Amino acid sequence: MWALVRSLSMNVAVAAMPGLVRKATSVPLGIGTVGDSYTDEYRFYEPDRATALSWVEILALTRSLNFGRFALDDLGAPRHRGFAYNWAQSGATSDDALNAGQHTGLAEQIGDGLVDLAFVFLGGNDFIEATDADRPWIDAAEVGRRASANLNTIVSTLLDASPSVRVILATVPGLRGLPEIRHDLAAGTIDPQRLDALSVALRRFNASLRAIVRREPRVGLADLEFEARVAEAVLPRFVTVGGRRLDRLVPGNGIGHLFLADGRHIGTIGQGLIAQRFVRSAFVHFGFGIPPLTHREIVSLADSLAPTAETDLVIAHPE
Repeated sequence: MWALVRSLSMNVAVAAMPGLVRKATSVPLGIGTVGDSYTDEYRFYEPDRATALSWVEILALTRSLNFGRFALDDLGAPRHRGFAYNWAQSGATSDDALNAGQHTGLAEQIGDGLVDLAFVFLGGNDFIEATDADRPWIDAAEVGRRASANLNTIVSTLLDASPSVRVILATVPGLRGLPEIRHDLAAGTIDPQRLDALSVALRRFNASLRAIVRREPRVGLADLEFEARVAEAVLPRFVTVGGRRLDRLVPGNGIGHLFLADGRHIGTIGQGLIAQRFVRSAFVHFGFGIPPLTHREIVSLADSLAPTAETDLVIAHPE
């Protein structure tokens, strides 16, 4: 455990000394995404996500990063509404992303010279959906192998679109970190053995993503799984960000909760940490000089959006 903590501390220390690591260059010309509800614009999803901002919305608002023209009108599948370079769609599995053409749509924009940095954060729904007892049993290892193959296809398609594009690939945090999963497990609607098998498959999936990064010099890593695992081990109940104490176990739409009331999605502060990690990865791997977000800046933004009254919790914390 302490080896993990020391490793994370070294990562933070390196990120805090950019002058010793890499000289910053310009900001990206355009940023595109492939993903699911964690990257899709939150504003379109009442009642819970609409109370917060996704990491894309945060960086567009606070750093004026170019995610493409914003459209309120539905542009049709797979783009729908929002930023033109943000192809992420709520609820998407890796199969859904391929079938809808998220990767090919973004690859076309890359080929046209509109996007030079892509962020891929996808695969969580493959494993979450496989926990559903009402669905036919699918071998957990096969879920992981299929998701890994899909992510390889997505990354290869983006890299093939232009020799100048850079890709940041994010790992997926563990299933048991979600209040929704813990609630269903306590309620007996998730088979514990099935969840164990899927957790092993998810770890192997994340290992396959790290292997892509080691293999491809134009792909950088945002290791969200590692950082979440360390945080959960060291701070299992409460985490403090910018002086604000957050409950990671009990969900709610108020600012004192890491997760929104739906039990699956993180609020503005959690999304701000993803935005912070994206900025750090873009700098460490590729030298993009996006001004970093501070914790206090993230908390201040969350305060400006917070509901005036605490929203009732929809998932009770299992004792």
